[in-house]
Amino acid sequence: MAEADTARATLPTPGPHPTGPARVATVLAHIEAVRDRPRRGLDDADFTPDWSDRPSPHTAHPGAEEFPLPTACPADGVGSLADAVTYAPSGTAAERGDPGLTLRSFAGALHLTAGILSRRWQIDWNGDAARRARLRTAAWGRGTPSGGANHPWELYWVPAPGLPLAPGLLHYASGRHTLERLATGDATPAIRAALPAHTPPPTGGYLICTLRPWKTAFKYGNFAYHVATHDMGAFLGSWNLLRRAAGDPAPAVLDFDERAVNRVLGLDPGEESAYAVLPLAWHPDERRTPLPGTTPPPAPAGGGPGRPRPREKSRSPRSFPLLNALRHATTGDRPPTTPAATPPTPPPTAPLLPLPPAVIPGAGLAGLLSRRRSAVGRLDPRTPLTAEDLAVVLRSAAAAGELPLVRLRVIAQRIKKIKPGSYEYRPEQHALLPTGSTSRLAPHDYALDNYAVAHAAAVIAFTWRPAPVLDALGAHGYRAAHAEAGAAAQHLHLAAQALGLACGLVLGTDLRAVDHAVTDPADGEDELRTSLCAFLAPRLPGTATLDDRLV
Repeated sequence: MAEADTARATLPTPGPHPTGPARVATVLAHIEAVRDRPRRGLDDADFTPDWSDRPSPHTAHPGAEEFPLPTACPADGVGSLADAVTYAPSGTAAERGDPGLTLRSFAGALHLTAGILSRRWQIDWNGDAARRARLRTAAWGRGTPSGGANHPWELYWVPAPGLPLAPGLLHYASGRHTLERLATGDATPAIRAALPAHTPPPTGGYLICTLRPWKTAFKYGNFAYHVATHDMGAFLGSWNLLRRAAGDPAPAVLDFDERAVNRVLGLDPGEESAYAVLPLAWHPDERRTPLPGTTPPPAPAGGGPGRPRPREKSRSPRSFPLLNALRHATTGDRPPTTPAATPPTPPPTAPLLPLPPAVIPGAGLAGLLSRRRSAVGRLDPRTPLTAEDLAVVLRSAAAAGELPLVRLRVIAQRIKKIKPGSYEYRPEQHALLPTGSTSRLAPHDYALDNYAVAHAAAVIAFTWRPAPVLDALGAHGYRAAHAEAGAAAQHLHLAAQALGLACGLVLGTDLRAVDHAVTDPADGEDELRTSLCAFLAPRLPGTATLDDRLV
């Protein structure tokens, strides 16, 4: 690795009314700055996280009316990993046997994907076991992973009239597993007006996912938006698995009028902003037609002085210029909606290596989400990975959205029946395509002490091609690609959990080195970029852990 350059990276900053090309230039510059992060930092040399001023991982609104929710229960039958991965649409949701959500199943889905599921403690390579043994600094597990366990997303429900809770705006308080009422009145027409015209009106209203970058930026600084956008994708992946298993997938809407949705939610875009909208289908037995005049009018946009405000635990929230430049470049007006213009998959340039059939485990999703745990270095360096297990995790990751933007690359280090080398996973043929690269990751290509590169039987790289994607979708394509990569990573992680494998989604890899290892310049792949990596191997036997599960 080259000597670190103490000069901080800089980005072209869009003006107050940036054009499409200016926004794209900012995004491309940030992608290259992240690739150079091990050599040329994104932050000032003296930046260190102030752990005493850490924001709360659970946002709350003091004074808001609260509605306790039923906890998730594995006996509720939320479906299995096999149900979700092998789901194939046919007919309407009612014809497939799933007429929609109920308040109980909705609460269970919130709990499994975003709520607290257990208290966790283990001796591992993070070296924080003594601190985690204290209640004040304990680790509380959730079904969806997050970089640094910061969970920068927030969830808001805008219910339609006639549901068990009166229409309005409700925030999911993950720390207490309750819904906080922030406003009354039917806001679904305003949300629908902000969505593309082809979006059908939902019977259950909308679940709106937002990002609060400061929850991640306090630790990662200007790198935080890269982390947080993948975290949001991981949540969408968890939600997608549950809904696919139920036979009623809910694709997230990412192309909407963000400013209009922020006005409905009463958000300050400098602190928090809408990222995705999930239309919800509701069970007809829990829907009633409201009597005329019984639905209160929607609250004024922005909420007004009477709306409960979130409590900010941090005394001195900071601003980060590179993060702000990227956030402004990728937000704003409704982006183009032409997915057909995304780059096609190039034809194979070498013989394909067929993978064994993927036999997806029938493990229940509720159990997988409640037991999900990062490997934190517990990778067995002696036992190879089997080709059968690799086939399962790759097939599961591909179910995150059929990977129209993101492609999986595999650096095989110890896999039975597969020669060491670099491969591209082709989900259409369920096969590996050798890339021709002869490079390998070196020990110093991972910067932290909690994993060893050599212990990974396989390194999975989530890659995309920024130039053609941004050309087709505009700067907003950055958010779409990262959301897809995060969702695919969560699918892969849960499949590894079901197989008993160790899996770690890692942020400390040298992405430029990974790009070099998974591509062959002779194939014209200079534009390929890795956004996220996973280390995969059999789990090291023997561990000292405590998993006090609430679900």
